[in-house]
Amino acid sequence: VRIGRGKTIIHWAQTGFQRTKQADSKKTTPRNLFGFKDGTVNPDTNDASEMNQHVWVKAGDGPDWLVGGRYMVVRRIQMYIEVWDRTILKEQENTFGRHRDSGAPLGMKNEFDRVDLEAKDSNGNLTIPENSHMSLARGDGKAKILRRPYSYADGMDPKTGSFNAGLLFICFQRSPSKQFIPIQERLAKNDKLNEYIVHRGSAMFACLPGVKKGGYIGDSLFG
Repeated sequence: VRIGRGKTIIHWAQTGFQRTKQADSKKTTPRNLFGFKDGTVNPDTNDASEMNQHVWVKAGDGPDWLVGGRYMVVRRIQMYIEVWDRTILKEQENTFGRHRDSGAPLGMKNEFDRVDLEAKDSNGNLTIPENSHMSLARGDGKAKILRRPYSYADGMDPKTGSFNAGLLFICFQRSPSKQFIPIQERLAKNDKLNEYIVHRGSAMFACLPGVKKGGYIGDSLFG
């Protein structure tokens, strides 16, 4: 932003935070303000084939000037932390579909263990509730988005005395209509997490492709 001073205009800004290197030097999945890991199922940014499949815009996905770029969705989600903190752990884990401490799918031990949405407990009930956040977000497992979430905290709500805090949800994809929107439609209908959150703002942006030697940002559009 500072580099673009005099040539760019800031229309909106939102501060956010994640863990610091001093707090956690390992490459672990960050946690949201509900205490659960957020961003476990992401495309591997070091895998070119995954990035090409899920993130980078290809010819035919949209306008030619965006080929090599990506679409970014930003949502400000307020989290009802006080309500969440009064909820028992079992219900919290059923809401997310994962164990809080390990991040593992319910019934499993490790965060990246294979997800089995058909598994049942000794009573014949699904181990991972079908209306859990993970189950609905996953769908058939084919559509992935690259998430980069940040927590935010803007003090207290003077009217209610509750925390004004939550998640600044950011994700990147090559086709919002085939990736983000179908996922969000499933979540909007039946997600157990909806009891504890409310979406306060949402926007979508076209992120221009990178700059080649001798080029400039946006030369595919303005050149």
